[in-house]
Amino acid sequence: MELAHDASLSDDLRDVLRFADSVSQAHFRLSDIVGSLHGDRQLANASRGVLRYLMAAGPRTVPEIATWRATSRQFIQRLVDALAEDGLVALKDNPQHQRSRIVTVTRKGRARVSAMVAKEVRLLEQGLARSGASLAEVRAATGLIQRFIGVIDTLQHDIDSGDSP
Repeated sequence: MELAHDASLSDDLRDVLRFADSVSQAHFRLSDIVGSLHGDRQLANASRGVLRYLMAAGPRTVPEIATWRATSRQFIQRLVDALAEDGLVALKDNPQHQRSRIVTVTRKGRARVSAMVAKEVRLLEQGLARSGASLAEVRAATGLIQRFIGVIDTLQHDIDSGDSP
């Protein structure tokens, strides 16, 4: 289903809106299918995302994770506390800041995420095969979305600094 867009917009602008709508729709559908794939006992998507980020980026503070996730420090702190309670992350003292501890993924956390990613890769491979998309198309789409994310970050900075249109 395509979302309705203002008929007074040019076809080009409606195409840009369709792109943004499609990215959003894909995100929510992927989140749902990943949740279904792992069942009720697995990590929530937000917690899983934090773990995957830490595995890729290395140890980070809660404010650094919140900045990457574009969400509140308090929300990330709740996720990190739950992950620590489950033994999936550890909190270490930060020599540069007394109150902002460093979050690291534990061996148990790495094993959990690795098992989840293995399931997800199998599912995504099936989806790619069924879609008929080539790896070149996937790489091109990924590049476009990554560039778009960079632009969104710049636009957010402009809005936050009062330079919005």
